[in-house]
Amino acid sequence: MDVTQSKNRRIAWMSPLPPQKSGIANYSYWLVKGLRPFLDIDLYCDTRDLQDDLKRDFAVYPLTVFQQQRHWYTETIYHLGNNSQFHKEIYKLAWNFPGTIVLHDYNLSAFMHHAFYLQADWRLYEEALESVNGEPDWKKSLALIPKLRRYSGAVPMSHAIVKRSKKVIVHHRWIKEQFSDGDHVQVIPMFAKTGTEPGQEQTDTFKKRFQIDARNFVITCLGFVNTNKLPQLQVKVIKRLLSQGYPVHLIFAGETAPEVKQLQSEVEASEYRNNITFTGYLADADYFAALRCSDVVINLRNPSMGEGSLTLTQALAAGKPAIISDVNQYREFPDRVCWKVTHDENESQLLYEYLVALLSNRNVREELSRNSLDYVESVLALDRVIPQWLRLIHR
Repeated sequence: MDVTQSKNRRIAWMSPLPPQKSGIANYSYWLVKGLRPFLDIDLYCDTRDLQDDLKRDFAVYPLTVFQQQRHWYTETIYHLGNNSQFHKEIYKLAWNFPGTIVLHDYNLSAFMHHAFYLQADWRLYEEALESVNGEPDWKKSLALIPKLRRYSGAVPMSHAIVKRSKKVIVHHRWIKEQFSDGDHVQVIPMFAKTGTEPGQEQTDTFKKRFQIDARNFVITCLGFVNTNKLPQLQVKVIKRLLSQGYPVHLIFAGETAPEVKQLQSEVEASEYRNNITFTGYLADADYFAALRCSDVVINLRNPSMGEGSLTLTQALAAGKPAIISDVNQYREFPDRVCWKVTHDENESQLLYEYLVALLSNRNVREELSRNSLDYVESVLALDRVIPQWLRLIHR
């Protein structure tokens, strides 16, 4: 890649960024640092409290000034996900000033519901109500909009913004295949990078803080704990293992969603409270300490939003055996890298059998670990992803 030619391209980059509590913020952080040697990038973000290195290395602006400054740029890149707090204004700008979008979630219905429907901002909500084949579904009359709440989740609501954008980046082939008019949709994998590398002292401090016995087999669910990650199922299986004498400790290493708070309270009031831990939100050092002390990572998604999972790629980059859902985009991860749970009446039994096999056989764990590291090196490494980004930007 001609660095001189690349530096002639000035990019407006719109995304949540650290210390905002978002997986997309962390993803975006490492990506702009990787692209910085090749591109002139300005950051647009609705927080003044960015990490010092970002403020040092990039020009940073609030989203509100982009409209006046948009003529400065050869390309505008918008990151879209399901967090209404971080992505509402980015979505509005992407709609009004089409550019390149990074679609981190195929199904944006939850985002659209919270960002626009509940705020009675129905114009963009109505525009997004397109069916999979691109034909309007329920957008003939605004009078219908208040009745659409019961359809929440049934329509992905990403087709309209994809159709409107000049270029689209998704992380999985499955998502690209959902767009019949997807010639402008490019698959670039979500890279795998662990970030902060905690030392043994930091890891030991983490274990002491959350009373993790060094003799226990540690099973971890990373990131925001919502119902899609099936925490109820995980708790059920861990209780079964504990009742049979297996020395296991389940850690939910992330902020608990409001709808999961009751489960957390029930666990913390039960006899299992010393072996099932809800940590709450973790700063990077503790998050990566949780990853480091894990023997297995569970990363389920049901229903799937067609999301890219940074927590999963981080687990693979750390060489951790991973158990994922046998759904949609997750099926693209090879079976030799991730064991997959089919979500039917046997899901509990299968997850139980996977965990028994892994905690009982170090050789199996080590083989999965080697396979994960090989896959990261050959497919998901950041230095393999950066050239794909540069090719798309120059296209």
